[in-house]
Amino acid sequence: MTDETRQIGFIPMSKNGRRHDKRLLDKVDIIRHIPPEVTIWADTGFQGIDKQHPNTQIPKKGTRKRPLSPEQKQENKIISGIRITVEHAIAGIKRLGCMTQILRNRRPFIDYIAKRLNFDYII
Repeated sequence: MTDETRQIGFIPMSKNGRRHDKRLLDKVDIIRHIPPEVTIWADTGFQGIDKQHPNTQIPKKGTRKRPLSPEQKQENKIISGIRITVEHAIAGIKRLGCMTQILRNRRPFIDYIAKRLNFDYII
């Protein structure tokens, strides 16, 4: 969960193996804490989240028999343009290795960042 400036607001505990995104989200049960006026911009891995939160934007899926209309394609482009900030934040976490390696802190501002992201269990 990030905002438009790529500030990470929530990172759930990761699990080994193949797990569906929506199932992991349901276990954490964070949706009920998000106010209805906040828009959730989710990817297609979270199908069904719109039943739990009234203000949700998910890209539409097309099929061979029922392709997407030009309006739906345009809407998907808008959603993916907003979602890219989340994907960039996830890539930054992976690139730094901060979720898999031990935090060897030598600078005071890192403590603030680690506490803001709840990295206490990694130390």
